[in-house]
Amino acid sequence: MKNITKLIFMVGSGFLLSGCVASQNDISTLKLQLQELNRTIVQMQANQAELAGKMDELNQNLSVSNENLSQMDEQLSKFSAKLDDLSAAVARPEPQAPQQPAALLPSDLFAEAKNHLDKGAYEPAATGFKLYLSKYPEAENADQAYLFMGDAYSALANHKSAAVAYAKLLQQFPKSKLVPAARLKYARNILPLGKTDEAKRYFNSIVREFASSPEAKQAKAELAKLK
Repeated sequence: MKNITKLIFMVGSGFLLSGCVASQNDISTLKLQLQELNRTIVQMQANQAELAGKMDELNQNLSVSNENLSQMDEQLSKFSAKLDDLSAAVARPEPQAPQQPAALLPSDLFAEAKNHLDKGAYEPAATGFKLYLSKYPEAENADQAYLFMGDAYSALANHKSAAVAYAKLLQQFPKSKLVPAARLKYARNILPLGKTDEAKRYFNSIVREFASSPEAKQAKAELAKLK
């Protein structure tokens, strides 16, 4: 009888011990899983920080690219003026007499007219750009000359001549980057001439075709005035 009781006690103790061991194994496994989860979270945070750094770098690169584009536009304008000078120099005949004064280069004519415009001397500015275009109608800066000539006439309240200048730009240079500005200024200058419906069509064309341009915002304001 004592032996049977001892055996039952030993068997019961074995079951209790195996339960404890199982619990310890579960806890160890859970700890390992938590450690792995922590490592995964740390890695994800590191990846997120790296991604944020790359986004900042990308934004900086975009800003630099925009600045480079502006500088390229300025350099292109200067290069265009030099091309005009070179073309004029190649086409210019040899002077017949040493005392004959040299003709003005295209860039000189353009710069002189622009200087008058900047100083508010609109009559000589308009005359200068008109002379420039008559001598060099195919010049690289011809579209700008038409725009500036229109600005000079517009400042003199000579709206008809201003409209003609802007219209020539639009007709001869339909792919120029100055088209939105030329349309806006053309429409503004034909309003005093009683051409309200045509002006509205031009304002609407700017809003429709150049929606993200500064001229589109101005065109919307002009349309609001005409309602």
